[in-house]
Amino acid sequence: MVRGVPEQVPPGRAGRLWLRGRLASARRSMKLLDRKRQLVRRERDRLAELREETHRRWVVSCHEAETWGLRASILGGAADVTLSSAAVAGRASVEVTWRNTMGVRHPDDPRCALPTLAPADSAAANSAVSPAAASYRRALEAGVAYAVADTSFALLDVELRATERRLRAIERRRVPLLEEALRRLELHLDELEREERVVTRWAQHRRQGKLGGPGSQAIVD
Repeated sequence: MVRGVPEQVPPGRAGRLWLRGRLASARRSMKLLDRKRQLVRRERDRLAELREETHRRWVVSCHEAETWGLRASILGGAADVTLSSAAVAGRASVEVTWRNTMGVRHPDDPRCALPTLAPADSAAANSAVSPAAASYRRALEAGVAYAVADTSFALLDVELRATERRLRAIERRRVPLLEEALRRLELHLDELEREERVVTRWAQHRRQGKLGGPGSQAIVD
């Protein structure tokens, strides 16, 4: 095991190939993670703007709905409002599709199916009930849109932070450790190659009778 590198590095020249392969893989991972970071950040920023917009619309529509609801209650009393709402109670539905952004599954494109008061029900109530019902429908649609945007933003934000952590870990730790391990191994292999050349020359000269014995002067590069 090379110091700082968790995996078992093969010895000798095989280790050099192994480290080069791991280093190339780490650099490819950096490029992919950087690309993912850019795409996720772009979508996260878009959702941040959408979240602010839908939140403002939700706040405004809630205020409008409360105003009309109060008017309906003042004009006809709570019984009038309760009677009118009973005709549409429990008939609303919300459908949310799911989208995949760089491996992150998040809600998108909400669709609300909301009931409307029948003309007869509107006519039987006071004049504020119909606009109150319409304003509450808009408030519900705005609330659903905000909930979807807020949830999607949160999911993308978590993924962006995780991607940035993984990228930093490879960029600041993994790659430098592999580069340093490769540098040390290259130096070690160079020393071994020089020693092999010296031994090879010594053996050749010995066979040719140019060396007197083990005590003769060493041959160096």
